[in-house]
Amino acid sequence: MNGNNPSQKAVWLAIILLASVVGAVVAGVLFQMAGAAGPAVVGASGAAFMGTASLGLAAHRFMTE
Repeated sequence: MNGNNPSQKAVWLAIILLASVVGAVVAGVLFQMAGAAGPAVVGASGAAFMGTASLGLAAHRFMTE
């Protein structure tokens, strides 16, 4: 898995960020279904996005270097 090509880096970034958005939406829906308040839903979604994005980017960097 050689990700040193700039076009490959862009594709992987898009995949990782799209997966992060999906994870954030799922977390938000779950918190909404649990009856959490609006700010808690937004906070959980943001935390899920940031956690998934940073884990995905770190894993990509680890695999390509």
